[in-house]
Amino acid sequence: MAASIFDTIAPKMLERIRALRLIDDDFMTAVFGGNNKLTEFLLKILLSRDDIIVKSCMTQKDIRNLFGRSVKLDIIAEDANGKMFNVEIQRADKGASAKRVRYNLSMLDSHTLKKRSDFSDLPETYIIFITENDYLGLGEPIYKVQKHFDCKGKNGEYLPFDDGCNIIYVNGSYRGNDAIGKLMHDFFEADANAMFYNEIADSVRFHKQDERGVNSMCRIFEEYGDERAAIATAKARAERNIEIAEKMLRQNKMTIEEIADIADLPLERVKELAEKLGVCAMA
Repeated sequence: MAASIFDTIAPKMLERIRALRLIDDDFMTAVFGGNNKLTEFLLKILLSRDDIIVKSCMTQKDIRNLFGRSVKLDIIAEDANGKMFNVEIQRADKGASAKRVRYNLSMLDSHTLKKRSDFSDLPETYIIFITENDYLGLGEPIYKVQKHFDCKGKNGEYLPFDDGCNIIYVNGSYRGNDAIGKLMHDFFEADANAMFYNEIADSVRFHKQDERGVNSMCRIFEEYGDERAAIATAKARAERNIEIAEKMLRQNKMTIEEIADIADLPLERVKELAEKLGVCAMA
């Protein structure tokens, strides 16, 4: 009998895969990746709506910025009406800050609006953060950000500031006996058989028990390991270059331009190091 993939995978790798939960963003993106129907099911629960029809879905999408920091978004989906949805898993509270929301939105907008298009063509957007903890600590299942002017209309209500962006925080620790509570239970459950929603459980079961799904998870772990190794190497190289620049600055035998070239650092970075060390480099 031919050996199955389960006979060739290291037991620790299988154990790691079986322990994964949807709150682990790598696993969540694998489960929802390219699955329009499942992403549609997720959004309908999160937004308490049944009129969403997802026409495209991408996970772990890199959005490049030529002039600044790029971002990797967990889930990006577009519905039949052109509305955009970004769903993010955030284990650490600081990763769900207001400025993180702002940056995600700016990157989405800059890659959505085509050249010579009017700003009014920007689609309505939903930024949804599923946080492991209760972000505001108030026990609510969902927190919606409301934007308004600092003035009131005729009926005494604040006038809305409608920029087309809907910001929502989902309390991952919420376990109420409702749709959100059951969804969050499933996001923190490793065993597909213990989940409330069969739609989610079936996809989780595929990625943990089916040979094709398990094989794809192994590849993800390998790629993630390679990516982490590359990041660590780049970080070590950058730290070494800084050490070289600082040593040459202390010796004060070269100009800042020469040091930047040899240490392979931006000129401004070398100037910052010189200022920190209190060194006046050669002119």
